[in-house]
Amino acid sequence: MAMNVLWAACLFTSILEGAEPSGDQILAAMAQVAAARHAAVYTGWREYSIQNRRFGKAASLKVRIAYRPGAGKQFTIVERSGSLKLMTVIESLLASEADASKPGKDRDHEIGPSNYSASILGTETVDGRDCWRVALTPKSKSKYLLKGTAWVDRSANALVRLEGVTAANVSMWVGAPHVIEDFALIAGVWLPVHTASRSTSLWLGESYLDIRYMGYNVVTNTGIEDQRSRDLALDDGSPLNY
Repeated sequence: MAMNVLWAACLFTSILEGAEPSGDQILAAMAQVAAARHAAVYTGWREYSIQNRRFGKAASLKVRIAYRPGAGKQFTIVERSGSLKLMTVIESLLASEADASKPGKDRDHEIGPSNYSASILGTETVDGRDCWRVALTPKSKSKYLLKGTAWVDRSANALVRLEGVTAANVSMWVGAPHVIEDFALIAGVWLPVHTASRSTSLWLGESYLDIRYMGYNVVTNTGIEDQRSRDLALDDGSPLNY
């Protein structure tokens, strides 16, 4: 933690002096911002939709998510339709994400100096935010790490967009997908709002996965609450928990 604070201070000094920060300085500052997300309690909804061109199949799931520090993520599937095989693919992704969020594991895939090397490619405006465009290189072959590009808000040091290919295959069904993920500031916490993924596997061929995040309720360590998409109402049905 002390080292992260030191890196953040160095980054702030670089900005004041008009100098370009190093990739490691940006990564360390991003890790500090991510710490706020790890400290928050939040719930929300996700809508998953997956399509496979080879077999002309599709599936969709509506999922409730709850996250608590020290416990990780819990997913409850409340509605499902479509191909049973493709639903199994999404369920395996949920189980994998829940496992990766458990205490002691969540830091293994955060975007920071311990997991990545980085270099600055330039600047770019994304969703109206002035961002550093940063090349990310994973330090290990992990399905939870991406080799690609991050767009980092220059004033908030927060991840606005992430694009790349997983450093290892996610599964035999999904392979190593190409992922684009967008983030937004909600109640002082940066959370994902949309993910688009394209994957190719020997058996399934080309598949597309789209995830919409909504209905966030966030409680930060200062007690601030927020909710997006309050009009979203889903029946629990027969849930499957992860």
